[in-house]
Amino acid sequence: MTESLLDLTIAELIKRHPTALKVLAAQGLGMFADPETAEIFGPLLKLRTLLKSHDINPELFCRLLEETMAEDGRLREHSLTSPNLNLFALLPCPLKVPLEEAFTAFVAGLSAERRATLTYCIEGNANNQIDYADYADHFEQLDEMPDIIITPGFNSFFHRPFVERFIKSGRFRSVNDYAGDSHLAPLGVTDPEGHYTMLAMNLLVLVVDHVRLGNRPVPRSWADLLGPEYVDCLAIRGNKDGTFCETLLMTIYKEFGSTGLERLGRNVRYGWHPSQMVKAAGSGRDDTPAVSAMPLFFANNIRSREHVTIVWPEDGALVSPVTMLVKAEKQEELRDVVAFLTGPDVARICAGAFFPAVHPAVDNRLPDNATFKWIGWDYVKEHDLKTLIAETNATFLQAFHGKTA
Repeated sequence: MTESLLDLTIAELIKRHPTALKVLAAQGLGMFADPETAEIFGPLLKLRTLLKSHDINPELFCRLLEETMAEDGRLREHSLTSPNLNLFALLPCPLKVPLEEAFTAFVAGLSAERRATLTYCIEGNANNQIDYADYADHFEQLDEMPDIIITPGFNSFFHRPFVERFIKSGRFRSVNDYAGDSHLAPLGVTDPEGHYTMLAMNLLVLVVDHVRLGNRPVPRSWADLLGPEYVDCLAIRGNKDGTFCETLLMTIYKEFGSTGLERLGRNVRYGWHPSQMVKAAGSGRDDTPAVSAMPLFFANNIRSREHVTIVWPEDGALVSPVTMLVKAEKQEELRDVVAFLTGPDVARICAGAFFPAVHPAVDNRLPDNATFKWIGWDYVKEHDLKTLIAETNATFLQAFHGKTA
């Protein structure tokens, strides 16, 4: 029975065996008792993948589950066929609502017969109870995943286990060769090996609060942030778990090595969510950072601008990709969905939210002299990003905490 249980999705498991919620909770997986989490992620994860990702012995778990079910008096043996998702999109918050509305309208315009064949889930990246991308390291079979997956940033779909198992074997293929408009074309946003599809990018720029900056020079590049004049006065994205912006840390490491990370660590005062940076900028508060590195979307939503400047770094705004994976075997079957997702309507929505899209026909409303700093596909694929992100974060943290020791 162990193998049959392990092959169930969490949704199937809970439907067939409601007692499983007790056992999941006892193993620290009680998040699936939350209806929203169960609805969103339950159909996406097999029990085998969930247990492996949390280093839980599957045989012991299944034995405990069977014993618990026996104690409840009976086994529920009715079956549930959970539909496989054609599309799962985990989107940055500014894109979630408009893209969901657009995709819903697109589906509504299809024939009733076609609509009946499509299943999809579009969620915001703000759901911090569970991150679907975290399970990518543990997927073993292609059918454990939706046919189309859209995610932001350098997540587990770029980690070596997933790349070795599914990317290098050609199980996912890119679906366009757009190079972007005249601003973006020099970047090389098209995956040269034809696996990932970049749809848009989250750009990181600098925001300067001149009241807090005082007589110090305005930083004009990412390299400037490493200077001694900015000690303990910067804010970058950081989480309560001690992880900081991987795009920024990897870029600094690529160009300036461990020494650069150490200097950045000494200069950063706050690891904040960008919304915190927006509230602080121009507020006159004593804890306002002199300089904040934040996404362009958030920078353009700062209200108090009198003493605030948005600086587009001379060496380029940092690129964090919004990428799409499409199963090679499903491209023809889902060509209408793929065409919509890579088309001008979705691109215009991204551009309107200050997420420049790679569709060449869309005006991304970028400054004429806009430049970009993209870590590059070669760098992404040549490195074990999981290890690299962990090591750069650790080096940064040592200096970040060390200055207050």
